Amino acid sequence: MHRSPGWLRTLLGLSIGALLSATCGPPGPPGGDCRFDPNCPGGIGAFCDDDDECSSGHCCDKKECDGGMCTFECDSDPECPAGLLCEHNRCFYACSTAADCAAGQKCKHRVCEWD
Repeated sequence: MHRSPGWLRTLLGLSIGALLSATCGPPGPPGGDCRFDPNCPGGIGAFCDDDDECSSGHCCDKKECDGGMCTFECDSDPECPAGLLCEHNRCFYACSTAADCAAGQKCKHRVCEWD
């Protein structure tokens, strides 16, 4: 029986691990800014029905979002990309007033949420 070299097995294991952890993991490079256009494809703030409609590293959150929104999981504000804050364990765009949010959203608890 032919066995793969140890380095090949390690590389394969790391690659598979990276793919599995990519779904809604720590913020990577943003896949686009959908702050004011939730119909844009896959970026933070985009409408979605499931994770594969969001850019790599983003997840489709339906708990605090009307229908679904591409975002990141978080435990605290520093875990979110710049301009976003952690609320309900998800990253949302920061705001002072509703004018800082997309049409149809309101500024609640310093973050943009759907009415």
